[in-house]
Amino acid sequence: MPKSIREEGFLKVLEKVAPGTPLRDAINSIVQMRNGGLIVLADLERARQVVQAGFFLNVEFTPQRVVELSKMDRAIVIDEDLKKIYYANAYLVPDPSIPSDETGTRHLTAERVAKQLGVATIAISAERMGRVTIYYGPIKYVLQDISVLSARVNQALRILEQYRLTYNELSQELIALELEGRVLPVHVANILQTIVQILDTEEEIRRWFVELGEERELMELLLEWLMVGVKEQAELIVRDFQANRKAPKTIIEEIRQLPPEELLSTEKILEILGYESSEELLDRVLPARGYQVLSQIPRLPMAVIEDIVNAFGTLRAILRATEKELMEVKGVAEVRARAIRAGLRKLRLTFAVPPKAAR
Repeated sequence: MPKSIREEGFLKVLEKVAPGTPLRDAINSIVQMRNGGLIVLADLERARQVVQAGFFLNVEFTPQRVVELSKMDRAIVIDEDLKKIYYANAYLVPDPSIPSDETGTRHLTAERVAKQLGVATIAISAERMGRVTIYYGPIKYVLQDISVLSARVNQALRILEQYRLTYNELSQELIALELEGRVLPVHVANILQTIVQILDTEEEIRRWFVELGEERELMELLLEWLMVGVKEQAELIVRDFQANRKAPKTIIEEIRQLPPEELLSTEKILEILGYESSEELLDRVLPARGYQVLSQIPRLPMAVIEDIVNAFGTLRAILRATEKELMEVKGVAEVRARAIRAGLRKLRLTFAVPPKAAR
């Protein structure tokens, strides 16, 4: 699906024609009859700009009525909320100067009406094996066969699963390196690159979900499972290593906007994180603040993590802190201080790098 189709208005149109919706039921029936059809989703005021003739109905919308009315050659005009059918057998005359590459009369009219009024039109082809084309302003999109679309989503989910496995490995490695104070820029860049791949794949799948409608239920459960904790941990990683005051979400979005060749550049990611470019930068150890490591300790609220990081500044200082020093932080009483120290000791043992791996 092209990136322009991310437009929120178009996604709402796709929701209206998703499997299980009344409008999709009507479209499927028209396709099965092989009659073709043209449906315009517009309010009455805008519709009158292009309707030159036809039957003005102003009746309640039902899929059955749409199917019966489609047996007449011309267009059906339905309000955008799918409450009323305004016109049947409508003769549409859009501005002929509006450019179009379409050759068939129905599709040509549909495209010009969509562009002129800024609304959605649906052209159902009788000649092209029931192909359904949606026009929305300048956007043209052919509805996908559900079986084909489901196959694409399942393939994307398998790719996302591989990205998640890579992310899990990199996350474990990064925590171990943070505890040892051996994080290099490439380690931070690698995991942020993987996170971007995960987020981009998720976005693509969710756009397809809109078109899948009720068919997406099981796939959506798998997607939710694969995405657990990713966005939250991404923000913690940024907060651990950023050298500017930008919001973590802003930084992540800026990284996502990078062209593919720049996304692979450690230097470019460091630049977005706020570091000044230099020859020595790539070999410099980056001190972690401690957000991601502290988040691994059970039942430690983010507000307390914030206060601990603000009090000590770096993970190295937090690891050296005594229980008494931790208790000086707001929200950290004796029991919590003891739990933090125990949690950090456990993490050091869990993520300790074996001697061979360290070399």
